[in-house]
Amino acid sequence: MDFKQFDFLHLISASGWEHLAEKAWAFGLNLAAALLIFLVGKWAAKRIVAVMRAAMTRAQVDATLISFLGNVANIGLLILVIIAALGRLGVSTTSVTALIGGAGLAVALSLKDQLSNFAAGALIILFRPFRVGDFIRVNGFEGYVREIKMVQTSLRTTTNEEVILPNSVVMGNSIVNRSILPLCRAEVVVGVDYNCDLKVAKEAVLKAAVEHPLCVQNEERQAAAYITALGDNAIEITLWAWTNESDRWTLQCDLNEQVVENLRKVNINIPFPQRDIHIINS
Repeated sequence: MDFKQFDFLHLISASGWEHLAEKAWAFGLNLAAALLIFLVGKWAAKRIVAVMRAAMTRAQVDATLISFLGNVANIGLLILVIIAALGRLGVSTTSVTALIGGAGLAVALSLKDQLSNFAAGALIILFRPFRVGDFIRVNGFEGYVREIKMVQTSLRTTTNEEVILPNSVVMGNSIVNRSILPLCRAEVVVGVDYNCDLKVAKEAVLKAAVEHPLCVQNEERQAAAYITALGDNAIEITLWAWTNESDRWTLQCDLNEQVVENLRKVNINIPFPQRDIHIINS
């Protein structure tokens, strides 16, 4: 090897090292910038989520919904920060976004029922069709609301049984909330003989409610007795009495007993179905 060939190889080697050093320096700068983007973005995401949580707390949003929405927002913001950091490193964000989107679609399809329960739970907590402790009837079940979660609602029935309903089922059916209004109505239907004095019968039936301490009487709600049907065997009298929801069942049972006693005191018969049979001899 002569001197000129050695000098040429030396120049090539020096140029290669300089190029490699430039690449390493550029990569180091990009890596530092990506780390800075990630750290600053993570801090910013944390601050945004904290502000969002504080705003929902001031708006008196349910704590469960605050936690759920806060976690979702935090994950979404972190994904955006990671994509931005990878883009600074030169990674194709289009492929990363497509990968995340595909994974999200696969998860959504596999958990579609649970996601619908999550959405229904968010609507229950947000719009408050009922609260914990309310007595509701939904999907053929009735009881006191014991717990509201993001995916399910549990009821405690009057027979002390726990019924767990998916939130999508709860929001997909009609909800009857008997606790949302202060008063509820107890109702007693009794039949009296066609030969009785209807005025006396109605007074006896109404007296059962008026004299009961749990019956609420005010300008808007008054106990009342009406003739509601002319049956085959009896005249039906319907008694309406208003009370608090917590006392409804007690009042209902007491009225059933007291109505019978009051009718007996005034000698009014409560008839039962009767049939006349005529036998014809050939």
